[in-house]
Amino acid sequence: MKQLTLKSPFELAGRGLHKGSLSRLVFHPAADDSGIIIKSCGKEFKVSPALVCDTKRGTTIKYKGLKIHTVEHMLAALKGQGIDNAKIEFLSGNEPPIFDGSAAEFVSAIKKAGVKNLKKERKMITVKSPLTLAQNGCYLAVLPYQGFKVYYFSDFSAKGIPAMEYSAEIKPEVFNEEIAPARTFGFKKEIDHLIKAGLIKGADLNSAILFDGAKPVNTKLRFKDEVPRHKLLDVAGDFGLLEGGLNMLVIAVKTGHRHNTEMVKKIDKIYNK
Repeated sequence: MKQLTLKSPFELAGRGLHKGSLSRLVFHPAADDSGIIIKSCGKEFKVSPALVCDTKRGTTIKYKGLKIHTVEHMLAALKGQGIDNAKIEFLSGNEPPIFDGSAAEFVSAIKKAGVKNLKKERKMITVKSPLTLAQNGCYLAVLPYQGFKVYYFSDFSAKGIPAMEYSAEIKPEVFNEEIAPARTFGFKKEIDHLIKAGLIKGADLNSAILFDGAKPVNTKLRFKDEVPRHKLLDVAGDFGLLEGGLNMLVIAVKTGHRHNTEMVKKIDKIYNK
């Protein structure tokens, strides 16, 4: 399969979830073997697992003092469309827009811009033996598989939401309809804590599902299992830090960004020496 990039540039703007900055981003096509490049404040770098510096309620990357926050929804959309090469230029802000808390706006913009084949074959990371991670009741396994498939098991029963599971092959026709619309979520009891932690500065009632126990108080669910679908979206976004196509089955049990990014660092170390 040939490498893919965008057919034409497009711009997106909106407020970031945690830092609250108003961001303007232009997505540009990029040449073979470029990877996903971010340009901001005069600096330009390729996204990689090694750049992860913070995973509190999102994945933050850092390059020479420059931090870009909450990149997972944007990277999930690119990975979900099979985009190998693109340049994302931050005209302002330091965090992709949160929009409605899903990846749907990114996907819509990519579809309108179009995708085109490049000349070189896609780089592939093919997992050849099982990799595992276990931390405080959270488990992550990556197994050999032809294609990129993710299984997610969520359990927020202590907060009122029953345990649920969801699995999907990460390819455009599935990602666009079944995964991208799933929104991030939070709990009413956590709001004060998150504000004190300096987070959710750009949040409002339209940028996430707010749960009070098992009941969403600001919206209707798009899927009965929207919670594990969004957690799967986050996994896809964190694994989007890896360059190229992925041949692996990811089994995630109650993981967050810290577990996901620890695993992608391990994969990157083994397969991208």
